[in-house]
Amino acid sequence: MSFAQLMRVEFKVGMRNYTYPIYFLAALAYGVVLGAFPEEYVSTMAPLFIFIDPGLLGFMFIGTSIFSDKKDGTIGALSVTPMEWRDYYLSKTIIMALLALIGALVIVVVGAGFNVQIAYVLIGTLLVSVVYTLLGIAIAAKYRDLDDYFVPLLAVMVLSFLPFAAYHGLISGPWGKVLYIIPSYPGLYFFHAGFEEIARETLMWSGIALVIWGIVAYNLAKIRFYKYAVEGLR
Repeated sequence: MSFAQLMRVEFKVGMRNYTYPIYFLAALAYGVVLGAFPEEYVSTMAPLFIFIDPGLLGFMFIGTSIFSDKKDGTIGALSVTPMEWRDYYLSKTIIMALLALIGALVIVVVGAGFNVQIAYVLIGTLLVSVVYTLLGIAIAAKYRDLDDYFVPLLAVMVLSFLPFAAYHGLISGPWGKVLYIIPSYPGLYFFHAGFEEIARETLMWSGIALVIWGIVAYNLAKIRFYKYAVEGLR
């Protein structure tokens, strides 16, 4: 099966099981809620909502997608074809990244209008989505259902929200600096750059940090998916 065919199948399955429509409805709901906040709070709340949609929702949805493919035998069937496994998880990553970009656009436009530096938001969304989707694939590969996935999902959620506290001064000192290694932290700078002035040097280093995280997450996904999802079926 070619990469393009995998993309088409992935999109059709996501539409058929309502994963993608639910994703869009969640983005719309976040946008409506954001729009209900007083204007002075929008720049604080928008980055949080934008992160939740492409980051954590993508992390959760990719897990359910992997579990579904395990249960219905898709991975087993693909294992006997001359397919490169990287095409499988990269097709899912690209689909989720595209959904994340659309979701972020919906949140920003519905909740804050067009007076936003949307390019920064979309760049951050793309990078964060890729990182969390690949991390989701790496972690979900070991499990068979959402019940088993819940504990690591909860752990990732808790860790990913800590940088928000550090960014707003609730966590300071050495611990605040240590939290920068969590991928949601550099993503925050891009999300905030849509609503307030952020130094370009800061954005540059944030982008580099997310690219490094993307490389690490890709290799984790590659190793763990083959070990648990492919070899685990044999």
